[in-house]
Amino acid sequence: MKHLIPALVLFICWSCKKQIPQKTGAPVPEEDTTQLIHYHKDLTIVNWNIEWFGAVEFKGNPDQQETNVGKILKYLNADLFGICEVVDTARFGRMIRQNLGTDFKYVISAYPAIDQQLAFVYNRNIFRKVQVRPFMALSATAYSNFASGRFPLLLKAEATVNDARKNIFFILVHAKADKDLNAYAKRLNGAIELKDSMDTYFNNENCMILGDYNDNLDTSISTRQRSPYQNFLDDNGHYLAVTLPLNTAGNQSTINYANSVIDQQIVSGALKRWYMPHSAKIRTDVTAVVPDYTSNSASDHYPVSSVYRIAN
Repeated sequence: MKHLIPALVLFICWSCKKQIPQKTGAPVPEEDTTQLIHYHKDLTIVNWNIEWFGAVEFKGNPDQQETNVGKILKYLNADLFGICEVVDTARFGRMIRQNLGTDFKYVISAYPAIDQQLAFVYNRNIFRKVQVRPFMALSATAYSNFASGRFPLLLKAEATVNDARKNIFFILVHAKADKDLNAYAKRLNGAIELKDSMDTYFNNENCMILGDYNDNLDTSISTRQRSPYQNFLDDNGHYLAVTLPLNTAGNQSTINYANSVIDQQIVSGALKRWYMPHSAKIRTDVTAVVPDYTSNSASDHYPVSSVYRIAN
């Protein structure tokens, strides 16, 4: 019960606090869809932790970080981004507008006690009828397990592409960090509650869980422990961990920790069928755009991407 009051306060603050360019927890105002572009293409989805974006905790120059992250987002040419660790929200919005233009919108979380916010950036022509809200925000256990209030961020949208209209749910996570057993227990219990909630509310829906899981899928960064997300892997009838093959020796999704992939994507519903096999990648190729990437010039994480061919 000790975490219930902060969780309730967060929920109330969420419903009242205005975001730029939209308010979380409410639908984006309806657009004149006759003016929107109708695409026939495969969709690229990216998750990326951009390391204390715009904050003094970032080890490099924040102006350089803004420039380099913007270059990389443009280079990746994705249709939806799930972004972790946004601190300077005004700087983030300016970067999106300058690099991705008017075809893209963004929404940022509003966790009162957390500096590191979560954000979605999406192509408004493809993702329509967008709604964004925190997931499990009234749960005291989720409040504790997800870094004292850094709840998963849920985006629901109608994906309009290839002459199809499909509802998709994206759940962006930034799990508890660190290797100690207390941190591991929080990731484990967070994954248990997350799956239980998804099984209850999104059974057979088209869902993606993306973001910084802060752990591997083949094992755990915590010594002699299984992956805290093993429950999703065991339920392979409902869930497909598209990034599981990346969790192997020789790969890393951060610049500092070899043989460790902690940025992941798991899908369910028709997304399992729409997934383009072998398209999940750790985007180390961003070093071609920012050659000094590994010298604190953008982030300590690499982006992770996957591709989907949505059809009726």
